[in-house]
Amino acid sequence: MINETDPSTILIVDDEPDNLRLTIEMLRDHGLDLVTARDGADGLRIASRLRPDLVLLDIRMPGLDGFEICARLKRGEDTRDIPVIFLTAADEIDDKIRGFAVGGVDYVTKPFDSRELLCRVCNHLRLARRVEATVEPSRDADPLDTTQMRQSVRSLDVLLHARDILLADLAHSPDLDALARRCGTNRTSLQRLFHSHIGMSVFGYLREQRLQHARNLLDRGDCSVDMVAVAVGYSSGRELSRAFKKRFGVSPGLLRKSDQSAPLEQASGFF
Repeated sequence: MINETDPSTILIVDDEPDNLRLTIEMLRDHGLDLVTARDGADGLRIASRLRPDLVLLDIRMPGLDGFEICARLKRGEDTRDIPVIFLTAADEIDDKIRGFAVGGVDYVTKPFDSRELLCRVCNHLRLARRVEATVEPSRDADPLDTTQMRQSVRSLDVLLHARDILLADLAHSPDLDALARRCGTNRTSLQRLFHSHIGMSVFGYLREQRLQHARNLLDRGDCSVDMVAVAVGYSSGRELSRAFKKRFGVSPGLLRKSDQSAPLEQASGFF
């Protein structure tokens, strides 16, 4: 549950009424102020006027698509710091890469689990508040404290950049040294950032994201275990099955055989 004494405002932009209704149902009982827009132009107007704490944005819409909306938000003086999560059925890797390239902080593909969506929304709201508190120090703040705050912002930027690189292509992630170089740091510092902010190593975070994405693909039922393994970066279906069973307590094969399976544990605390 999010703090209802100071509710965050979420703008949901989607041209499909059923999608809007479903997203509202998933989030409405969690202390959030929910505002909707049926097209890109309306979404931009509302975002500029209300300055919501976060935007949930579809991609495939008539007129302005989600990529253009996000790009315009990031160019706006009053809206550039609003985190944007793409919430879309477009699940091609090129779409994901483009989404992060135009400024999205996260990318959730439909169909999705309500717990996953709430977890991602909460994490990005917390992160945005942390950054806001860091970049707006008191006028009376000590210069040394201000320097430390700026260093904290830089660390968060590095962390988010590394996260975006990993999520952009789970099947072909760079090794730790290459990832650190692309983020302008070294492997030791990057590992320290992941441990302090996420509570796990870089590889541990990547493995979790791969397995969660594998679970989503398996739930859809249109890919074999071997195909899913390749899509998320495992060398074989057998290797994925071992990791999957260790993480969720059930093999991918058993998961697919039973439509009445108990809900699997969802990841929490990640962003």
